Amino acid sequence: MTRSVLTYQWAEGWNSTGRWGWTNDRRLRFSGRSGPLFVWRTDNWRVHYAEFDRGSAGPVLPDSFDGVQYSGAQAAAFDQELQSANLQPRWQGVDSPTPVRGLPVLLVLSVLAVLLFGPNPARGTRWFWFWVLTGAPLGLGLIWWLARERPWHPAVTPPPDSNGRDPRDRWYVGLLIAIATSIAASILLYGLRQALGDWYVPPDAAN
Repeated sequence: MTRSVLTYQWAEGWNSTGRWGWTNDRRLRFSGRSGPLFVWRTDNWRVHYAEFDRGSAGPVLPDSFDGVQYSGAQAAAFDQELQSANLQPRWQGVDSPTPVRGLPVLLVLSVLAVLLFGPNPARGTRWFWFWVLTGAPLGLGLIWWLARERPWHPAVTPPPDSNGRDPRDRWYVGLLIAIATSIAASILLYGLRQALGDWYVPPDAAN
């Protein structure tokens, strides 16, 4: 694995006060020791992490290790492998390159532009989709909008019903859907976090 390591950093864990999102930097928590969290970046800007000394399989030193410098035997053994490969930490933060950071914002602005200035939606009003797109977490609103409205091939807006009302889903339905999906996603992520731990389901993962 050391051949693909461009830059790396040892840490105690992730900072639980940091927000996890598409454009947020990932903050590390340090204790002055190497491990148990090892984070590295490859030359394609992908960030990876691994956890040592928590029951996972890995190299173990036959001799004792420096408990002041390392979190455990596995971290000590892997750090020696890094040093033997002449790799030096040149960490600049677990963030995305500047062009990549702007992609989510550009995507959101493009979707809102299509919603506001594109063809009139056929399944729900513009305000209905506005609340769904901005309120549903984890991109669920965007997926539903693409599957239901198919903006690349829009359907004809239905005429008013016999009472003169717009048969499309109204704004308050979209607001209720956004609130319900947010609550459901929070409950689901809480259950997964309790079962798997913060290492696999970070705090604020739905943001």
